[in-house]
Amino acid sequence: MKINEKRLIQTFLELVQIDSESFHEKNIQEFLAARLKKLGCRVTVDKAGKKYDTNAQGNILAFLPGTVKSRPVVLSAHMDTVVPGRSVKPVVKKDRISSDGSTILGADDKAGIAIILEVLQVLQEQKLPHPPVEALFTLTEENGMQGAKNLDYKKIKGREGLILDNEEVSELLVQGPAVNTIEVWVKGLASHAGVCPEKGISALEVAAYALSMMKLGRIDKETVANFGIVQGGKATNIVMDELYLKGEARSLSNAKLAKQTAHMKACFEKAAKRFTKKIDGKVYKPEVKFVPFQRYPAVNVSKTHPMVKAVLAAAKEQGVCMRAVASGGGCDANILSGFGFTLPNLGVGCRDCHTLKESLILKEFFQAFAITLSAVLAYRK
Repeated sequence: MKINEKRLIQTFLELVQIDSESFHEKNIQEFLAARLKKLGCRVTVDKAGKKYDTNAQGNILAFLPGTVKSRPVVLSAHMDTVVPGRSVKPVVKKDRISSDGSTILGADDKAGIAIILEVLQVLQEQKLPHPPVEALFTLTEENGMQGAKNLDYKKIKGREGLILDNEEVSELLVQGPAVNTIEVWVKGLASHAGVCPEKGISALEVAAYALSMMKLGRIDKETVANFGIVQGGKATNIVMDELYLKGEARSLSNAKLAKQTAHMKACFEKAAKRFTKKIDGKVYKPEVKFVPFQRYPAVNVSKTHPMVKAVLAAAKEQGVCMRAVASGGGCDANILSGFGFTLPNLGVGCRDCHTLKESLILKEFFQAFAITLSAVLAYRK
């Protein structure tokens, strides 16, 4: 299969020069909607952007009719970039594309968008037998997957396919952790730290005792936990009466995530009991409010799933030694998984994402396109 490398590069360069930082995706949304219509797709824009603070209307869903009988295959990428992503000036070198160093490049995830656009174009101009394709372009993935969370799922018929939002083409992400965000409020008892500290209960000491008993960091090969935000205190001469902590727990196993979250809660409860004491004849017990909530569910795609097997086979044909692996981070695949989608995450060839050193390795970029096209052509459901 001959790849139109020049056109693929040109599409990518055009995309990265459209400003689309998170919450400011209007220009890229309008550009893509127009481009997809020219490619012969039926284009729908939902109203996800009305549900939170962004200047774009919504996610884009483009439907390309198939020439063979099958359920649609889904291809997905996100429209937004991290900061600083305005006025990107791409620099094309022999083997890669980078920015001029003053901004990110935006290969995360405009390389994925470029690949999907090229797949749609090649399917039509080469008249290749193919299933229906549903191309999904989401808003604000980089800031909490807001587009995916507010997507109108009723508009999508397909439930299997690929997300193109990973770095190295040699890794196909088939697992990703469920994440619980955890907020804790500890309320002790204020007193003068210089005159009568014994009449106070330090919220800081309560929290410190809880954390000293807690399993944090790497719990096992599937589970991690951390507290990253701590806020409290009014003055050095006041026994701290209130403290706020925010952290998270992550696991590839829902059962292990539940167990770790329960353990963290139990540690705070034990600490509250430990610092309960009688002051001037009255018993005072520190108050602990422990509030966990699921930020996103886990991704668990079987390594024997037909889409995974098709991608691995296509990679082998391209000379890519690809592994199906787990990730410790989250992406749209996590949110979509919670709505019944099966979408392994394919690498597009970018490196050093979210930094000024970000680049796109052209060889891997072309390989990712070829693998994606082969997987689409092989799909039947």
